[in-house]
Amino acid sequence: MKQDIKYHVMTDTSAKKIWEILDSKYLTKNIEDRLYLKRRLYRFQLKNEIFISEHMNNYKKLLTNLANVDEVIKDEDK
Repeated sequence: MKQDIKYHVMTDTSAKKIWEILDSKYLTKNIEDRLYLKRRLYRFQLKNEIFISEHMNNYKKLLTNLANVDEVIKDEDK
């Protein structure tokens, strides 16, 4: 599937235009996605089998994904 993504933007040369195309196709901002990501945030826990650096990377990815769907997370929830 990831290889097929390039076919949507092969003819475009502007980074802005490519981002807009990819954003409209793959960055859905519906309520189900927001609730799913919020649920993942509130259930996020450190697992014994991973390094703390990997855990922190996963946490930052989750916060970034929430920001990408225009979800504002309060500092106290972070």
